[in-house]
Amino acid sequence: MARTTQDRKDEWEREHVQRVLDYHNEKYGTHIAIKDKTTEVYPHLEGQLNWDWVCYDTETGDEIAVEVKRITKQILEKKRKEICNLLDEVTSSLSNKLTGTFSLFVDTYKEYNFPFKKQPESRQTFKDILSETIIEVAQRLNVGETEDLKPEISERLLFMLPDIILLELKKLNNQGSVVKLHHGTTGCYSISFDELELEKFEQLVSHANEQLKQSNTKETFLVLIEERERPIDPPEIMQAFTNINAESYSEMRHVYFMRGGEVTEIPLPIT
Repeated sequence: MARTTQDRKDEWEREHVQRVLDYHNEKYGTHIAIKDKTTEVYPHLEGQLNWDWVCYDTETGDEIAVEVKRITKQILEKKRKEICNLLDEVTSSLSNKLTGTFSLFVDTYKEYNFPFKKQPESRQTFKDILSETIIEVAQRLNVGETEDLKPEISERLLFMLPDIILLELKKLNNQGSVVKLHHGTTGCYSISFDELELEKFEQLVSHANEQLKQSNTKETFLVLIEERERPIDPPEIMQAFTNINAESYSEMRHVYFMRGGEVTEIPLPIT
């Protein structure tokens, strides 16, 4: 059976929650594990206000409620998703067509938009040219060597690729037949909150607070996930909590911030 979008979302969330629990257990000497999605444990909550994950202390059996929220700017997240989907299609199509394991390094600038929206045919053209170029370059790479793909790709495209975009292929070893994708976005730095963003952040936190309140558990976690490549542990997140109403996070006992697999606990203001 094919995996649905919801299946992928649940898997993505579970991986992030598990990393947070691993961090928390090591830091505090606890033994918290994931039980399941809340609506799987409590089916009667389907369609009602509830939290994301039911976790529990394996020694005491006490339940812990976990809510997951993304704080990535929507426009950046959408842009990243679009290019990642395209690149995933390329790397998946090359499986078993190469000799060895390769890494495809792609770095785009946050202000740059590929012209696929107005020129849908350009998307398929870009995919085809990128795939063909990878196959050609892969044949001449030795283990440890890296080659810039842009010169060959740019000659064949109907639109220009700016210098700020990075497209490199590196051969890692002679085993297998796979291309591993590494995608980043240059120009995304620390999070900042202007008045409007702070208001939206408070709304997000407040809604998560109401969700966690439904659990009636003593231990509650909010997991904030920022998917951009920016410095870890931005002080803006901590400052944001001091600038919003304490009632917005009254039901939260632990807040964790994640980026790129790294976990940081955000201390809540003392009220």
